[in-house]
Amino acid sequence: MKGYSDPEDTRRAYYNGWLLTGDLMVMDERGLLYFRGVKKRMIKYKGYPIFPRDLEIILMRHPAVKEAYVTGEQAEDPSIGQLPVAYVVLHDEYRGKASDRELMDFVNSRVAFYKKLRKVYFVDTLPIK
Repeated sequence: MKGYSDPEDTRRAYYNGWLLTGDLMVMDERGLLYFRGVKKRMIKYKGYPIFPRDLEIILMRHPAVKEAYVTGEQAEDPSIGQLPVAYVVLHDEYRGKASDRELMDFVNSRVAFYKKLRKVYFVDTLPIK
């Protein structure tokens, strides 16, 4: 890459001659690199970027939600990419009262068509935080 149109953006994108892509890598004793994830979580749905944190913030505004974690779940059709899904811990007084449909409607009425949650899983603790 030669750089961005703004020289300052280009300066920030490089560190010691390396382009900072946001990919998290580890190097083994032989010098081989292995991909371990991305610094900035992002879901790709039909080519559209979705930042899970945006959906988590909306979910946290619902009174039933104590904690939320959004991630991508691989769609059956590989051309679609990932589907946004949420893992939700409910406040004790809402357990058995709030439905997945209620939470999906709450989020989906506030976001663009491509950012809509496709599933909500109720859990006791978040899988990752």
